[in-house]
Amino acid sequence: MTKDYPVGTTVWQELEVPGTDGLAAFYRAVLGWELVLDGDRGRFLLDGELVAGLVVRPGLPAARTGWRSYLGAEDLDAAVKRAVAAGSAVRTADKPIGVPGKAAELTDPFGAWFGLAETEPGAAVLPSPEIGRWAFVDPSNFDLASEVAFQDALFPGQHADDREGVITIFRDENGLALRGSYEIHEEARAFLPPHWLPWISVADQREATEIAVAHGGRANTVDNVLTFAVWGVVADPQGAEFKVLQMTKNAI
Repeated sequence: MTKDYPVGTTVWQELEVPGTDGLAAFYRAVLGWELVLDGDRGRFLLDGELVAGLVVRPGLPAARTGWRSYLGAEDLDAAVKRAVAAGSAVRTADKPIGVPGKAAELTDPFGAWFGLAETEPGAAVLPSPEIGRWAFVDPSNFDLASEVAFQDALFPGQHADDREGVITIFRDENGLALRGSYEIHEEARAFLPPHWLPWISVADQREATEIAVAHGGRANTVDNVLTFAVWGVVADPQGAEFKVLQMTKNAI
């Protein structure tokens, strides 16, 4: 079975929120996205092209509000079985998503929400270094060794590259960067639980954080340096967090 996406990369991102107040203006200002709502679902468009989805769940608790990253699987059922065997729990077995295909929503062994998906040909929304597009996702927790073991079980044959130092990058056999992982600093663990954080490319991460605050969001951090990028973290008006990534090289 051959897919038209790299197995283990994100193929879809969906924002789950209790309401939509402030979101349209926020994402237009920060990322240049347009939000198109249709009942309790929505689509984010960049220059008319689909980049992400939205699901409104009134009463959704803060701990579940946020971006849900769906990793592309070669065989969804087999990937879900591997995830469960490695300590994940299935939360929604047949999760509807905003692109054609099938998906499951899970929590990883550390309690963080994520998804697995097998999208139909041409349906995946893939990472890109272009401004305003998804670039990456990093699942992070309190124990990097345990995270690496989980990722190894989830996608056998991929390897962890720790040459960057502060971030471990999971790559396929061709060296393609698929996702990353941080170990959350001990001093931050009281307020920062395990999570999957999407990265979105921007022209200037400092300016993006300032715009986010000016449009009802929050800036958590700014001016963090990697060998290939500078980044900050912002939250939208509903509390969903993501990384604004200013690339300084052409690839991760």
